[in-house]
Amino acid sequence: MQNFIIKGITFAVLLSASGIAARADEMTQFYSGKTLSFIVASGPGGGYDLYARLLLRHYPKYLPGNPGVAIQYVPGGGGIVAANNIAGLARRDGTAIGLLASSTFVLAAVGDSQTKFENLKFTFVGNMNEEVDTCSAWHTSGFSSIDDIKQREAIFGTAGVGSNSHTFPLAMNELLGTKFKLIPGYQGGAQVRTTAMERKELDGSCGIFVSTLGAQFQGPLANNQLKVVLQMGLSRHPLYKDVPNALELAPNASARSVLELLFSQLAVGRPIVAPPDVPKAQAETLQRAFDQTMSDPQMQADAAKSGVELRWFGSARMKDEMQKMESAPASVKSDVRRILNVQ
Repeated sequence: MQNFIIKGITFAVLLSASGIAARADEMTQFYSGKTLSFIVASGPGGGYDLYARLLLRHYPKYLPGNPGVAIQYVPGGGGIVAANNIAGLARRDGTAIGLLASSTFVLAAVGDSQTKFENLKFTFVGNMNEEVDTCSAWHTSGFSSIDDIKQREAIFGTAGVGSNSHTFPLAMNELLGTKFKLIPGYQGGAQVRTTAMERKELDGSCGIFVSTLGAQFQGPLANNQLKVVLQMGLSRHPLYKDVPNALELAPNASARSVLELLFSQLAVGRPIVAPPDVPKAQAETLQRAFDQTMSDPQMQADAAKSGVELRWFGSARMKDEMQKMESAPASVKSDVRRILNVQ
């Protein structure tokens, strides 16, 4: 009897292994000769582009069949255009993925009519970095703290009405009493806004992630040209322990709950997704390749050399974070809709 059981187990293991091998061969045949479309929710040159190019230097080698890769920049609407593109227009066969602006997920969660997608229907691939956002002022602006921005109007540029560079300061004007005057239309990455600061066209900008500061603005930070006056996230970032977090400034529990929903998007700060309804085999292939890429020592060394932060996690936790966002109380979602003037 024992010998029979051992033989049965051995047969089952061999059967399972043969099934895995068959699926691998199937995916090799599927991806061979194809091109993976990689949609980026911004123009070239910004933080999203930096993360996208870092990933794509390593990701293809973990995809079976050695497919080619083509980046498509789809800016607009603070990231909404790219999210709508992946949800409604991109191929659903596993040959299209993208790096979206996480701010669009909150807008979808509260029912923004411009978002033509449902968050939980995306195929989640993984998240490259858990982020903390910042508001920063240029040294000639006269603003050196968030208290200064409570006292007088500060002209801050934004990437668009759907981006967190716009939605976060808009919420803080109402909840914290800040006086941000927001000028949308500075698309193409944070460099566009800092250039406008140098021209004295803007006093500063929100919506510059800590990871982007470290990768692209080490010089202005070290020279005290760019000063971080506020951070936004569910906790303070270790690199900015002395900079106040907007949550800490909330005057009451209701205001804090609204800010927590807004900041929940930062947990999935660099989200990689595929369209809805991707076949299971292709979805698992994309997810496994992502996990292998992010664990690759060469990838990690490349990130460190570029000053890119990688507090990453896979598709399972990404889905959990999105479900938390979706399950926020209706009253809190209603407050967010009102503050952001969501239609």
